[in-house]
This record gives sequence, structure tokens and C-alpha cells, in this order.
Amino acid sequence: MGQGTVARRPLAEHPGWARALRGDGLASRMIIPVVVAASVEDRERVEGTGQLERLSLTELVRDARAAASAGFAGLLLFGATDRKDARAFIASERDHIVPRAIRAVKEAVPELGVATDVCVCAYTDHGQCVLFRDGGADVTGTLERLGEIAVAHADAGADLVIPSGMLDGTVAAVRRALAGDHDDVPVAAMAKLESSLYSLHRLLVQSAPIRERAVPLLAADDPTASRARVLRDLAEGADAVVVKPGTPAIDIVAGLRPLVRLPLISFHTADEHAAFVAASEDLDGAAAERETLAASRRAGADLVISYGAWSAAE
Repeated sequence: MGQGTVARRPLAEHPGWARALRGDGLASRMIIPVVVAASVEDRERVEGTGQLERLSLTELVRDARAAASAGFAGLLLFGATDRKDARAFIASERDHIVPRAIRAVKEAVPELGVATDVCVCAYTDHGQCVLFRDGGADVTGTLERLGEIAVAHADAGADLVIPSGMLDGTVAAVRRALAGDHDDVPVAAMAKLESSLYSLHRLLVQSAPIRERAVPLLAADDPTASRARVLRDLAEGADAVVVKPGTPAIDIVAGLRPLVRLPLISFHTADEHAAFVAASEDLDGAAAERETLAASRRAGADLVISYGAWSAAE
């Protein structure tokens, strides 16, 4: 182990998550996704997303303090920007909105866990989760960029990085990039199923529209595909597993639980949350959403990510 290298430690021993993983209540196991944008002065409600918003840094810190007071596990930060290019250069810049947001939250509420999304789709002019060169997918270049993004987030103080683009080899590439000064920053694998429940999130982070995904997702009707992908990512050094979307993949979480000793995280999408908001005229949407989030915990999820996390505190 070279100079400046620190020992790896399980997610359950990481100061940002240890308390959450010991918690008994639903709220203490919840992670709230938050979209932050440099162009927003206060709060910007995004039409058609179930009253979800993009936040300024000031409002992000306000929400972080409220989340910590309510006993939530942490935040999952996403960035939205109008500045896009073919290579997602802004995503790995140290003064980009996401690293600034990480620093702001950790400065204001150091005990609150901060997870970050590591992908290029919100920062490219084509909206795909892979970069392109010479008319084809540039896998090597994408993996390098993902590693650079992860290092920028780790430098800012992130407690967990989640590479979400489903490109083969991502976990290994991010682990290599973090080796050394950031070897103790946990990396989560992503098992993302084919689903119609991702459109509102892309709207929130202002991803460029796409017709077809250049990087395929996991077949929703084949649980063996998810199992194989997760086991491969664990072998590459993943410290946790995120399964997405929440409700349609609840059986995947239950199936993985006996196989995976590391933390399992169920990610309920913006589209899932919006459905409960839209139904609130006819039923108690918050109560129904809380029941759904609790079901993920019963299925074996150690942590649950949801835009409707506040329903768990009611």
C-alpha cells in the first residue's frame, strides 16, 4: 500500500452511513435525491414531475439541514446544467455545481451522508450514457471520464459514488481512479432494469432527449441478468448494490438478498413518486408511497432512495 493510500472499509463502517445502517425506522434508512443547478437562484419547480424542483446551493443546504433534523440517512446529488458538449467536460470540473454542492452540504451538515450520481448523460449534447468518437461508442474514454468525475466528487467530500450508466467495466474503472487518496470512498454498483419509469428524472436534470439507449439496460423479465451483473460488479470492487426502479424491481432485491452480504439499496424513481402525487386527489398518496417504500425494506433493501422520502417521516 503506497504513501497516501488508506485502507478500504465496508459501507457499514463508513462514518457517513454507519448510523443509517443501524437505524430501525424507515426514515433513518431513506436517501433523498436532490437536483441542484447553478442557474437557479432559489427553487425552480419543474412542471409535470410531481412538484419536484431544481435547487440553488442555498436551498440545498436548507433542505440538507431539514433532512438531518428529520433523521434521514442522506442525500443523493444530481446536477442540472445548460452547458453540454460531446465529451461531458464540465462533469469532472472541480468548480462544477455538484462538487460545490457536496462541499456546501458537508460543511453545513457533516453528519449527513452525501451520495452522488456518476454518469455523463446529463452533461452531453447527445444525452447518452456513453461518449462517442469516430462515429462509434468510446468505451475507454467514457470509463476514463467516469473515473475523473468520481475523483472530483471524492475530492469534494462525497461519502458514496454511484456510477449509474450501466456501461460494462464501470465499477472497476471507478475503483482504479479512486485508488490511493480516495480508496475509502465506497462505490455502488447499479442494476438498472429496462423500464418506462426514468423519463421524469431526465427532465429534472435536463438531459438531451434520446430515442434509443446506446447502453442497454437489464432485461426486466430476466432476473438472472440482474444477478449476473451484480455478481460481476461485486467482483470488480463494488461496496453496495443499487437496484432500480423500486417497485418493479422489488423481486430482484428479494432475490439478491441471500446472495449479497453488502448493502442493497432500492431506488424509487421520480416517475414512481409522481404517480403517487397525481393520485393524491383520490387516495392518501403519502401513506400509499410510504407503504411502498416500506415494502422495499421488507424485501431486503438496507437503504431506500426516493423522491418521496418525506412521506416516511410522517
